Amino acid sequence: MQADEIVATLEPWRARNRRPAWTPVVEAGDGPATASKFCGTPWTGPDAPWPDCGLCRRPLQPFLQLDLDDLPDELGRPFGTGLLQLFYCTREECQGAGGWAPFADDLSRVRVVHPGGGGPATPAPEAPAFPAKRIVGWTRLDDLPGPQDHDDNGLTYTYDFKAGTLRFECPEVGLDHTGPINACPAEQIATAAPGDKLGGWPYWVQGAEYPACPRCARRMALVFQLDSEGHVPFMFGDAGCGHVTQCPEHKDVVAFGWACG
Repeated sequence: MQADEIVATLEPWRARNRRPAWTPVVEAGDGPATASKFCGTPWTGPDAPWPDCGLCRRPLQPFLQLDLDDLPDELGRPFGTGLLQLFYCTREECQGAGGWAPFADDLSRVRVVHPGGGGPATPAPEAPAFPAKRIVGWTRLDDLPGPQDHDDNGLTYTYDFKAGTLRFECPEVGLDHTGPINACPAEQIATAAPGDKLGGWPYWVQGAEYPACPRCARRMALVFQLDSEGHVPFMFGDAGCGHVTQCPEHKDVVAFGWACG
C-alpha cells in the first residue's frame, strides 16, 4: 500500500477522532478586567490576589485569561464557569529552575476564579508588562490527534529497524499492513495543530504528558494550548509548547505544563 492508500483506509478512524478547535482572533488592547485576553491586566480580588513567583517572590506575568462563560457555542460548557487565568515568571534569573511540570507552583500559577463582590484588588505595580491582546473572536478548525495519541485511540505502529519495516494496525478499519519504515510517517496520517488554540488535541513536542487529577486520578483534558512566541512573546525553553489542562469532573483542578525539543 502507498501512503495515500493507507491514509484513505484510515479515514473512518480519522473522522472519529476529529475534534473542533479554535484559534483566537485578537486585537491590541486590554479591555475590561474580566475579558478574555493575552497578558494585560487580569481580574483579581480579595480571594484571588495577584500571585507571586515561588522563587523570586515577585509578581508573575499574566499570560492568559479566558472567560469560560464566553467561549464558542459549539464547544458548550465543558470547562465550567468563571475566569481561567495563567500567570508565569519571565525573569531571567528564574528560568531553568522549573515551570514545566504540572502542579509545580514555582514559576507558574493557573487557577479558575469567580469574580464577585468586594471589587477587584489593585494590580501588582511591579508585574512585568507584555503587550495586552484582547480575544475578540474565534476561528474554528478540525483538529486530529498527533502520533503520541494514536496508540490510545486504536492505531498502533510496530517499528522493525533491523528489517527497515513499519507495521500499521487498526482493527477498527481492518488495517494490518507492513511496509517500508519511511513510506508513510505517522504525522502524515494525523497530527495536531501547533500554535495557540482552544480545545482540540494537544500538540506534543515530546511524548504525551496528560496530568492526572490529584483528587480522582482521572486524566485531565486540554483546555488551551499556548505555544512559544505566539500571542504571548515568550519562548518555553527551546521552542516549547505549553498546555492548560483541567479535570473533567473537578473544574477547579487545572494545571499548566510545557515541554521543548
